[in-house]
Amino acid sequence: MNKAAGHLKRFLKGGKVKIIVFVGLLGILLIFLSEITGIKETGESENADIQNKVSTCAYEDYAQDMEKRLEKILSKIKGVGKAEVMVTVSGTEEYIYAQEEKIKNGEKDFSTENEYVLIGSGGEKQALLKKVVNPQISGIVIICEGGDSNIVKERVYSSVSAAFEISPSHIYVTKLG
Repeated sequence: MNKAAGHLKRFLKGGKVKIIVFVGLLGILLIFLSEITGIKETGESENADIQNKVSTCAYEDYAQDMEKRLEKILSKIKGVGKAEVMVTVSGTEEYIYAQEEKIKNGEKDFSTENEYVLIGSGGEKQALLKKVVNPQISGIVIICEGGDSNIVKERVYSSVSAAFEISPSHIYVTKLG
């Protein structure tokens, strides 16, 4: 080790240019070592990837699940009889992750930075899921045996509008033929 230190001292006595080159090479070496060991900072691109994560076909499953549940409940309403339902959705299922806001105190002002809360150990860290936002229901078509009765239609409109918080203008009820 003393031999290496001696060579280093002789090299650095050569001037400021050699010192600058040495510091630059040392920086490159540290960057290279951090890549090999897997140490990396949480960057903007990772945060964007986490934030934009959406399920590709979950919205179809959600729509089918809502159709089954609605058919089951509508068949229990007086006068409806057998019912078939089609639910259309807009958007996809979206995952919202927990974020931690950090306040940085600069010389002249304050700034904030949001980082995702990560859980897990070692290389198996994942963002903490805060909530799942279901797709927006954009329309419902209901075909039922009692769909020719205005009283039954009103019951269906009121029930579906209340259950899904959508306007009756986005619901269509007709007789099963």
